[in-house]
Amino acid sequence: MRRPNASVSLFPFLSVLLCTMGVLSFLAVTFLLFSEREQAVTVEQPVEVRWIGAPAHVRPLLVECRASRVVLHGSEGRTVFSRERIDQEAERVKALQERALRMLGPSAGREQLWLFFKTVLAREQSLADSLTLALHAVELDNLQGRAKAARIERYPILLVYPRGIGTCDRVSYLAETTTRLPLGLEPMLDGWELPYRESAS
Repeated sequence: MRRPNASVSLFPFLSVLLCTMGVLSFLAVTFLLFSEREQAVTVEQPVEVRWIGAPAHVRPLLVECRASRVVLHGSEGRTVFSRERIDQEAERVKALQERALRMLGPSAGREQLWLFFKTVLAREQSLADSLTLALHAVELDNLQGRAKAARIERYPILLVYPRGIGTCDRVSYLAETTTRLPLGLEPMLDGWELPYRESAS
C-alpha cells in the first residue's frame, strides 16, 4: 500500500522565530536606553534642595551623607568630615553616654541625658572641631543665640547618597544622642551635586 504524501508546514516554526527575534530586539533597545540614562545620571548635575511646606522661620541645615565623608553646609561654607572621623566621634559619644548612665543611673530619661551632653560637650577636647560640636552649636544658637534673636531655627536635613546609608546612620546617632534637633532625610542619586548657598538671614 502506498502512503499518502505528508506535507510539513514551516509556518508555526517561522512565526515563533520571528516573535522571539522581535522580543529580543525590543529588550535590547530597552536595555540600551536604560544604560544611556544611567550613565547620564552619573554625570554631575546641580540640584536644589527645598523644604516644601516648612514654616517661614525654619532654615534647613544640609548635611551630605556619602560613603567616605560627611559634608556640612553651614553659614561659613562647607565643612568636610571623613567617615573615619565620624566613626571616632560615634565611639567617643557612646563612651560619654555610658558615663552619663553610670552617673545618672540606667533609668535616666532623655531630658537628663540631653542636659548632660549640653554640659560636657563644649569642654570635651576629643570632640573639638567635630560634627557633634557643630550640631551642638546649631542647637544652642536656636535656643539662645543669633538665630533665636532673628527668630529663625535651623534643622538638619540629611542628604543620603546610595552608598552613604551607613554614614547616615552614624550622623543620625550623633544628632539624636547629643541634641534634640529634629532630623529630615532626603534621598540623593550619585552625580547629584549641591550648589547650596546659605542665606544671609
